[in-house]
Amino acid sequence: MTVVVGFIPTPVGFAALDAALAEARRRGGPLIVVNAVRDEDADDVRHARPDQLEIARERLRGAPVRVDVRQVHAEKDAADALIAAAAEERAELVVVGIQREREVARHILGTTAHRLLIDAPCDVLVV
Repeated sequence: MTVVVGFIPTPVGFAALDAALAEARRRGGPLIVVNAVRDEDADDVRHARPDQLEIARERLRGAPVRVDVRQVHAEKDAADALIAAAAEERAELVVVGIQREREVARHILGTTAHRLLIDAPCDVLVV
């Protein structure tokens, strides 16, 4: 079954990528990797550059499941892009990472993770 992962080029994003690959293997794949970008936030560190997407592809090279790495434009936020990808792909699971070291993350989930937990059409794994 299909696994969708929200990817950002940070240690948190790579941890989510690793967890998503493990889940895709367990479920028989495929794995859809989504990096959501917004035009008005062009300098956002969560937007993967082409070389960072290639690092993600290289990390997944040789995976026993089909892998599709995408960069999509999100009109509102990353959660919308991940929810749309999950619905389109009929995903069984969406994986997203959160930054635990942030003070706020200890008390509440980030906006993207929170929206996914409420609105995703499938299960959500928060790493």
